[in-house]
Amino acid sequence: MSKIMIIDTSSEYLIVSFLVDNKKVFEYIEAGKNNHSDNLLKEIEIGLKQNSLEVRDFDKIICGVGPGAYTGLRVGLTVAKMFTWSLNIPLYIVSSLDIMASSLVDSGKIVAIDMKAKKDYVYHKIVKMNKGGYGVVDSEAFLSLEEANAHNAKYPIDVFVNNNSICYDAGNVEKMASVASSIDLLEPNYLREGM
Repeated sequence: MSKIMIIDTSSEYLIVSFLVDNKKVFEYIEAGKNNHSDNLLKEIEIGLKQNSLEVRDFDKIICGVGPGAYTGLRVGLTVAKMFTWSLNIPLYIVSSLDIMASSLVDSGKIVAIDMKAKKDYVYHKIVKMNKGGYGVVDSEAFLSLEEANAHNAKYPIDVFVNNNSICYDAGNVEKMASVASSIDLLEPNYLREGM
């Protein structure tokens, strides 16, 4: 019986999901006000109690690694690393932008993803959701809204995903995740560093 925990704290949304044998048994998705550090462990505990589980029961933990808010990214990745390191559970990672559009996997659509960043800026990516995976059309970037709109205008976008219209599916997040090669060296993708 496979058990998977998914967490993402990169955006205004706190996401916690549990899958047991590919069936969603717990899910929490709520917009917060810079309070993910207060709520993440609380929501994980609620999900564990509702399903008579312990963290050690999970076969893998999947964490969104950004891009996104500095503090939010640190919170989610720190908790995921703590669980995986102390309990010897494999850690898988996935782009937080991919998480926002995960229900569109296999749709064949070209999807523009724009996550709100600081004022008038977004974290941006465009992907083609192919059968059995997806291809990057426009790589992750930190752009002004004007720049993001210019990028979007270059392609025949089928679906626009942003903070007001996230398209989340826990089962598809698992398909998009890859194993973290080194937990010790793993850092969030802040994207703005060096700009």
